[in-house]
Amino acid sequence: MRHMLVALTCLAISGCSLFMRSIEKPQATVRDVEVTSAGFTGVTGELKLDVMNPNGFGVPLAGIDWQLSVGGARAVTGTVQLNQTIPAKGVAPVTTSLTIDARDAVAVASALAGGARDYRIHARLTFSTAVGPVAVDIDHAGQLGSTNAGGLLGRLR
Repeated sequence: MRHMLVALTCLAISGCSLFMRSIEKPQATVRDVEVTSAGFTGVTGELKLDVMNPNGFGVPLAGIDWQLSVGGARAVTGTVQLNQTIPAKGVAPVTTSLTIDARDAVAVASALAGGARDYRIHARLTFSTAVGPVAVDIDHAGQLGSTNAGGLLGRLR
């Protein structure tokens, strides 16, 4: 009986080990960061990603934690809960909102008023898998379009 228990335990451990090695991390690229509206209560924007799943099965995207800075201004952070499955061997567009509260919006607006258009975003995507959560980090720098940045400034003045 003891030998059978040891054999089953070894089989279970090696089976889990094989399964865990067969999961490849999804990859994500930033397509765009936009500022979509501004007001006295804060700023909203969108983060647009392309998420690629190299696995032969769908992987559920559960959430995104993000950190955004504009013109070197203090980074603002947020969390978005999602429920989107990235298809097997496929690429899916993911668009999520970025909400910046009024206090942080002032710092972003000040950076834009000083002529800053550059931004840096760090995001951690969390996927739910059968073996537990899988995290994928993205770091991306870019420039806000003049339409987005100019529109933001006009609405905050």
